[in-house]
Amino acid sequence: MLEALGLSTAESQVYQRLVGSGRCPVDRLEQRTGLTGTQLEQAVAALAVKGLVTLTDDLPAQMIPAPPDIAGETLLLARMNELQSAKGALQRLTKEYREALRPAALEEIAEIVPAEALAQRCEQLQLRARREVLRFDAPPYLLIEEFNVAELEQLAAGVRFRTVYDRAAIEGYAVQLEIRRFMDAGEQARVLARLPVKLIIVDRSTAMLAVRTDDGRPPGAVVQIHQGPLLDALVALFELVWVTALPLDPSADETHRSELSGSDTHLLLLLLSGLTDDAIARLMGIGKRTVNRRVRGLMDLTGASSRMQLGWQACERGWITAGDLDGLQPPGIGQDT
Repeated sequence: MLEALGLSTAESQVYQRLVGSGRCPVDRLEQRTGLTGTQLEQAVAALAVKGLVTLTDDLPAQMIPAPPDIAGETLLLARMNELQSAKGALQRLTKEYREALRPAALEEIAEIVPAEALAQRCEQLQLRARREVLRFDAPPYLLIEEFNVAELEQLAAGVRFRTVYDRAAIEGYAVQLEIRRFMDAGEQARVLARLPVKLIIVDRSTAMLAVRTDDGRPPGAVVQIHQGPLLDALVALFELVWVTALPLDPSADETHRSELSGSDTHLLLLLLSGLTDDAIARLMGIGKRTVNRRVRGLMDLTGASSRMQLGWQACERGWITAGDLDGLQPPGIGQDT
């Protein structure tokens, strides 16, 4: 029971016997504990060193136990100090371990971008793009105040820009004018109620990432991500968000129709017209199970949990336009009821 204080099993046994009996000759304690002479002598000597036992000069020697609340508290504090020292040593070793083994590996994955170099680094990344730039545009807007001229230059050079704007990013009239200028130059823009991070990905080979803030505070550390699994995950995150975001201008978004085949568009139109799966299958010349499977695939693509949500998503994504809906005819003869 007292081993946690640094006592051996024999020491703990001897001290507990002494506390129960009080002053006691050494030879009598040997009978009570069942310890051999050598074991008992070693235990008594260790207890004396730790301040738990006092030995008299009598013959035979008498053992006097120290009060547990005083001597035990002293041992407890000493033990706590030892554990605290051990904790400090572990922390130092952990720091040495990370500094010795991790920096090289971490530099291959990411690097911290100093705040004073952020605007320049962001411009440099965009200007080095040769194919595409993917962006999450979200608060705060404290570091880059100037109009993004680099994007206009790259759009003119044929670089594709796809940007998902946080809803908070497009509330101001001046910002809306800037976004319209980018869109007129060829940017494909969508909006989401709330983006999780600020992000820019260039040619799927490098990225800059910052945690967004909503209270005007700076985003803290901004990290440049190099090629690897982390960058692949960020690209996948962008594509997932892009699919669920709504086009700011569906008529200018070249991808809103290309996400579907003509057959899938036809299927959606028939579904929105109110036809049953049997009627759709007959009209399209496919089986009912195929209709169900393809509808399920479209629901999975949009994240819809019902066909009603699928219809709403189809309209929001621009897969089905108002003109398409105007052309829908009521179910005719031969429709299943």
